[in-house]
Amino acid sequence: MEKQKEPQNVTLSNLALKHLVGELAFLENGFVNNIQSLENGWMKMKIHTKQGDRTIAFTDNSIFVLEKSIPAKQNPGGFSALLKKYLYNQRVVSLNQHGADRIVVFEFPNHFLIAELFAKGNLVLCTKDYKIIKAMKKEEWKDRKLEREEIYKFPSSKGTNPLEENEVDFFKKLKENKKTIFGACVDILNTAPAILEKAFTDLKIDKTKDAKETNKQTAEKILATIKAIYETKEQIVYVSNGILYSAELGLTKEKEFGSINEALNSLLESKREKPKEKKEKDKKPKDETQKIEMIQKQMIELAKKEKEQKVLGDQIYLNYSKIKEIIETIKKGEEKGLSSKEVMEKINSIKPFITELDLEKNKLKLRL
Repeated sequence: MEKQKEPQNVTLSNLALKHLVGELAFLENGFVNNIQSLENGWMKMKIHTKQGDRTIAFTDNSIFVLEKSIPAKQNPGGFSALLKKYLYNQRVVSLNQHGADRIVVFEFPNHFLIAELFAKGNLVLCTKDYKIIKAMKKEEWKDRKLEREEIYKFPSSKGTNPLEENEVDFFKKLKENKKTIFGACVDILNTAPAILEKAFTDLKIDKTKDAKETNKQTAEKILATIKAIYETKEQIVYVSNGILYSAELGLTKEKEFGSINEALNSLLESKREKPKEKKEKDKKPKDETQKIEMIQKQMIELAKKEKEQKVLGDQIYLNYSKIKEIIETIKKGEEKGLSSKEVMEKINSIKPFITELDLEKNKLKLRL
């Protein structure tokens, strides 16, 4: 098997996240010792557990136990300081995946810390009645807002959690769907397409058939097969096309790991620390020859720009009357309430001088 280059970004399938939460179950009943921001935008939380102190990292789309120490940001303040204020020495009552979504909820005695592990990621601290104390990133959609004092709303799921779907409703939804049977399953169930592919392959079902032609027996087999996959324990951890999986789905394995936590530590190794800026001395030429070459290059560029500006200036001088007339015509058109397009068409009908006109932005481009 040929190994491909490790992806720079990795996304957890919702089943892999379910298994990851299982790997992190030992954090329950642990106590928060510290919370800090990192230079790369991550957050880290130190938790004292029965297995000793463990530090977990919150990234844009994952949570994992750090195998190597990462220096904290100097004088961070802000969100990490607020989390520390509310969660320091607080017990982790539980941590759970929200349905089949890429969201993990950390429950504390008086608060919830919600990790949204999709898009650009977010962390939201709420009271037990879901009133937002603060979100790491303020965000707003038409149906929900992540801002102080707002009531936290979980984002709409892309389909039903397969483990919560029942046979009767599933069959009814298939019969009402106008897509193929495979497309309908994508709409109905919150599951990774690769898992659906596995189910359809095992059951030898034609994916292109119309969903409304599905019989009850076939619908029951599809749902039972998918549920069985989601009920399995962590089998094998691997990356395929930038997605982390934890079940055998017949996909090409670009790299395999012993656990999801190990995979995340390995795959995100290059992003642990913010890239260091080059020191000023490294940017300077190494010797006088390079300095001279650099100065000569700058002089050539300046001479080129000066020549271009002179040509432009000469053009404006030679066509001053024409340009002035065009500008006056534009002003008159604007006073009459004409749009940019109407003014441009009127002038160009005589001669196509204007290539671009935007009255609102005071933008004018001419061809002389």
